[in-house]
This record gives sequence, C-alpha cells and structure tokens, in this order.
Amino acid sequence: MKIIKTLFFLILALTSVLVLAGFNVYAANQSICNPDANVMLHDNGSLKACQLKDDYDANNIRCKNGGSVSFYDNGSLKACQLKNHSAANNIQCKNDGTVSFYDNGNLESCVLYESVTIGKNNCKEDSLISFYIDGKLKSCVKPEN
Repeated sequence: MKIIKTLFFLILALTSVLVLAGFNVYAANQSICNPDANVMLHDNGSLKACQLKDDYDANNIRCKNGGSVSFYDNGSLKACQLKNHSAANNIQCKNDGTVSFYDNGNLESCVLYESVTIGKNNCKEDSLISFYIDGKLKSCVKPEN
C-alpha cells in the first residue's frame, strides 16, 4: 500500500510539472499601459493593445516603452516595437522595428538587424522579413547585386 501511495504522489507531482511547463503564457494586464493612452480589451477582458508606460519583456524580447504593444486573447504577445535588437526564431530583429508573432509563438515578421540566408534566399538587412505560421519564409527583400 505504501508503494502505491508513493507512486500516486510521484505521478501527481510529475503531472503538475508537465501541466505548468506546457502553459507558460503570462497574460499582461492594464498596469503595463501608459495611463494617458487608449487601452483596448478583448471580449474576454484580457488586454488587446495599448501604449507601454515602461519596457516590457515577453517571448525573450524587450518591448520599448512608449511603443505600442498588442496581445492575443490568450495573453500571448502579438506585436510590439523592439527596445533592442533581439533574436526571434533564430532571426535577428532590429531595434525600434516592429516584431509580430503568430498565436503559436512563431515569428510572423520583423525588420532584419543583419542580412540572413534562408534556404536559397538572401534577405537584406534593414528590411522586412515575414514567415508563414509553420516558420517557412514568406517574403523578404533581396539585396541589390
């Protein structure tokens, strides 16, 4: 009986860890917004968009204070203006540019910090790059020859 009890608690603990690791979305609230700016909410009451009063960290990037930020209704980051150049899905995105994500967390678009080659496609720095939801390249500006 003691073994069954121990196994039960071990399984319960492991399940809790797996559940918590699988749901790492941290919904932002209105306290991150500039108090003088408009605030938009989703139908479920979660924050949809606003102007940031301070820098905001999400998806391992830093969003710039004073810039706009938007979220999906599940609380995950949709888009913001970058404070610093940052890597998103192994793409170096430029500071002060807008970065956007799909609701699954994959990079949708950003302004390239440096030139990058994806497959046979060379993409120019300081230009917009965009991806499909599955991470495949959608478009980019090719360097002039």
